[in-house]
Amino acid sequence: MTLETDDTMGMSSVTEAPRWRHEARAARTEPQLFSSRMGRLELVSADASQLVFSGRRRALAPVILSPLLVALSALPWLAPQPRTVLHVGTSFAFGLAASCLAAWCWPRRRRVHVVSREPAPRGARVVPPGTVRWVLVTTPPEGAARAGYAAALRTGDGVEHAVLASTDPERLLRQLAEVLRHWPGPVECRWGLPASARPWSIEPQSGPRSVSAAPARPILRSSIASRPLRWCTVITTLLVLVDLVLLVGSASSKLSSVHPLSVVLAVLFELYLVVLTLALATGEGRLTFAGRLLKERSIFGLRRAVGDVRAESVRGVYAIGAPGADRWHVLVDSADGPLSVSVERAEAQALAREAERALALARSAG
Repeated sequence: MTLETDDTMGMSSVTEAPRWRHEARAARTEPQLFSSRMGRLELVSADASQLVFSGRRRALAPVILSPLLVALSALPWLAPQPRTVLHVGTSFAFGLAASCLAAWCWPRRRRVHVVSREPAPRGARVVPPGTVRWVLVTTPPEGAARAGYAAALRTGDGVEHAVLASTDPERLLRQLAEVLRHWPGPVECRWGLPASARPWSIEPQSGPRSVSAAPARPILRSSIASRPLRWCTVITTLLVLVDLVLLVGSASSKLSSVHPLSVVLAVLFELYLVVLTLALATGEGRLTFAGRLLKERSIFGLRRAVGDVRAESVRGVYAIGAPGADRWHVLVDSADGPLSVSVERAEAQALAREAERALALARSAG
């Protein structure tokens, strides 16, 4: 195998979370290779001879300043005539700054290529498939980056190479299941799951895929954003709105004319804040039971199903996450494939237990 890198009915108990006082030590002992900055890394193709993974590293936080610099570079051209050297120079300076910042912070592409025998592509490493070992780890949060999950290939020399990475464990586990079909091997899980849990083991599906016409019973609901973030956006939107009203009310009587761009930009910024606030307030993920266990997402009141499994195929419900992360996941281990919902870390254990009990009651009542 070659590695090439560029730049059931009865459900098991809910996984216990690590003690919080051990978080710092757990984060320090996590292999440095598995950093949250690795970004998304996903399966591109898989067969018995090779595996190809591709993705991008995370963008650096300062990239959010690039649109502002672009807007500032355009403002001199909207000024009244005549344009001076100062106008042109200012526009050029801000445009150059925006380009340099975007080039520095833009996410860089990564590629991992795994093959089973020589000849190997340039920069690749050959490892026989019979020696394959897989490792599941969590990636600790760094700064503003979200914690995530990673799957690594451990070679015969004990080195672990990250091949899959995502902030959604469901997405990662489904891709790992496809990888294991072609490159089977033992899986070492460091997510704190019990030994009986095997969310990467997906069996051939049986039974109808249709959803029952019976009313859906809620099993779990969780907002896509944390409570402090939601309140922060609400307060910011209200403050900006009050500021705009006071500014217009106090200045309109003193100014003979106002440039339309001044009003348009202010209104657009406020509309952006309103839309963002509503999106964070109404966005949620949830699990419901309607003959099958459904995973749904909704925003602005619009709901869509993004996954479903047979209720009888569920093997367990667990709370998983990285030490120190603000957001964890409730993971449903099912023979039809995993389902996961992002939740607040402080609520993860309780929500997992409630989901397990609610699902058991819904199945018995159904």
